[in-house]
Amino acid sequence: MRTGIGLGRTSVLAIAVAGLLAPALAADSAFSGLAGSWGGSGNIKYTDGTTERMRCSARYSGGASDVSMSINCASDAHNIDLSGRLHANGGHVSGSWSESNFGLSGSATGKASAGHLALGLGGGVSGSMSVSYSGTHQDVAITVAGAALDSVNMSLAKR
Repeated sequence: MRTGIGLGRTSVLAIAVAGLLAPALAADSAFSGLAGSWGGSGNIKYTDGTTERMRCSARYSGGASDVSMSINCASDAHNIDLSGRLHANGGHVSGSWSESNFGLSGSATGKASAGHLALGLGGGVSGSMSVSYSGTHQDVAITVAGAALDSVNMSLAKR
């Protein structure tokens, strides 16, 4: 005599496939939590060791697997205008970025998961960008080697 809920082979196969696809689908939808406008503050650190406070805003648009981003920050001495386009596929991210005031641009590659992006930046400089976010809060950390700026960190709230 059988006890419990009986599952046919088709049902077991469907559950197994769903279990295998769930991480990829979750990673591809990781951008959806970024959509919209954000604002807050941060700081910029230069290679000479000086730092400045900044006012920052960010805007993300697109769908679950493609996003366009625009991050703008202003300090008393400098502005940062970062833009980029990213595409996620199975948790892997690729795309491009540029920063108009420092004249930097290049490629971005890395990983996406729910609430987090981890990107390596290439081009005329090397660096990394980490974005951690929830429904109402976002932290962005950017490090760069080969430019006048060393790092940018910001804490943003959803508008």
